[in-house]
Amino acid sequence: MNIKAFEQHLKIDSNMYDKPTLDALNYYLQHFMFTVPFENIDVQNGVPISVDINHLFDKVVNHHRGGFCYELNTLFKYYLIQQGYTAESISATIHTPDGGRSPHGSHMSTVVTIGDNQYIADVGFGDLPLKALRITTLENAEPVIDINGQFRAILMEENNVHLQKLIANEWQTLYEAELIARSIDEFEDNINYNQSNPESIFVQRLLVTQPQSFGRATMSFNHLTLTKQGQKEQQEVNSSNYRQLLYDYFGLDVAINKLES
Repeated sequence: MNIKAFEQHLKIDSNMYDKPTLDALNYYLQHFMFTVPFENIDVQNGVPISVDINHLFDKVVNHHRGGFCYELNTLFKYYLIQQGYTAESISATIHTPDGGRSPHGSHMSTVVTIGDNQYIADVGFGDLPLKALRITTLENAEPVIDINGQFRAILMEENNVHLQKLIANEWQTLYEAELIARSIDEFEDNINYNQSNPESIFVQRLLVTQPQSFGRATMSFNHLTLTKQGQKEQQEVNSSNYRQLLYDYFGLDVAINKLES
């Protein structure tokens, strides 16, 4: 992977930081998330997912694409390690708004250790802040206030952390993660499930989302949703306008087969 080209694509100033600090981590995370969208277009188009670093570099940098959790967090973790961080992949289970759960351990997140502290630095989830979240106990919680809300990472019990968002004045768990380092090979079954199983939400639905200066933009097969200070605006998506919307809000220039037909 060409680190210099990667940094140029993300508009990272390589002279800004020379040590793996929290400030540097937040700087890298913000530039990644503002540049690389979360998207499952390859899944929708039936293109096999690869987590090979050189393939991911080519997809993101040369073809100006995004990806979903396995791709984005693999690429970002690799970059962080090159910058001197201790970064590990961890498995997580998503809590759905209806009270359900994703398949156990089907989400892949990233935990970064700086000194005596651990931080969730996840660039592969649809709704997270532009800063790393320090993992704390409930009594010592440190919420991160972002344009899209307040977030925190709470250690509920040994090796179990809940990533939460304040919604309607209540802390709701977005996902719970196991603080156990995993190799990418341990996610092989989940990667295959999420790109091919009819029960997978990524097979069933198009999801493109990215933080914006005004909040967040999210696109499905039917609507583009713009979230501005908690208020949502929707615009219809169809075969005539989707390519322009992809480019305007996510910097993507790619066809989606189901919207072409």
